[in-house]
Parts: sequence; structure tokens; C-alpha cells
Amino acid sequence: MAKKTITTSKVEIAKILHKIDALKFGVFKLTSGKASPYYIDLRVIPSFPDAFRKICDFYAEQIDSQVGLKNFDRVAGVPLAGIPFASQIAYNLGKPFLYIRKGVRLHGRKRRVEGILISGDRVLRRFSNYWNNLE
Repeated sequence: MAKKTITTSKVEIAKILHKIDALKFGVFKLTSGKASPYYIDLRVIPSFPDAFRKICDFYAEQIDSQVGLKNFDRVAGVPLAGIPFASQIAYNLGKPFLYIRKGVRLHGRKRRVEGILISGDRVLRRFSNYWNNLE
């Protein structure tokens, strides 16, 4: 993807986020503890199917071009906001999806990872880094 196209796509994504009120400006404390001048509310995006599709398509294109489809076997999401994105992106990329629980369950099958994970599989799981890396 050409640099101009990536820049154009990022501007389009920012406009979409602003339009659906998922992009907030101010001072926000992130999960990492760092302060940020903006916040993207990922939980709102799936409520807007066109926006969700465009954002997932953009993620999938960036993962394909920057990571490469041969460099990972599965796509994992983390609760809670990451799961719908990881699921759709895995589908877009033709990769199996799984999700990682915050802790081991003490009931049912007592799994921390849901889905099929085979020893040696390479798992792509940190989508939030793409927001920061694509600025």
C-alpha cells in the first residue's frame, strides 16, 4: 500500500471515529497507566456496521502488509473490546480465531484460551498497538 493511500485511509478512519463519537479528546488515563490526549472507544464501533467494516478492513490490510499472513497462524482477541475486532479481522484474513480470557475459569472446561490452539502456533493478538503505530 502506498504511503499516500495509508495516510488517506488513516484520515478516513479518524473522520469515521469522530462521526460516530468514538473519538474523544481530553486527558485520559489508559490501561497502561499513561496519559493520552485522546481516547478511542472501541466498544461503540461495532454498533455502526459500516464503520466497523471499514475499520476492520483497514486493520486487515495493515496486518497483511506490515506483518504478513505467513508470519502468524491464528488471530486472538482479548476481552472485551478486542473480541469483535479480532473475530472480524480473522475472518477477513482467512485465519482461525480464538480469544484469551483474563483468568482461568473454575467451571466448565476451565480454559484460559477459547478456540483451537496447537503447540507451535504463532498468534497475533495485540491490535491496540496498531492505533499507536499508525499515527
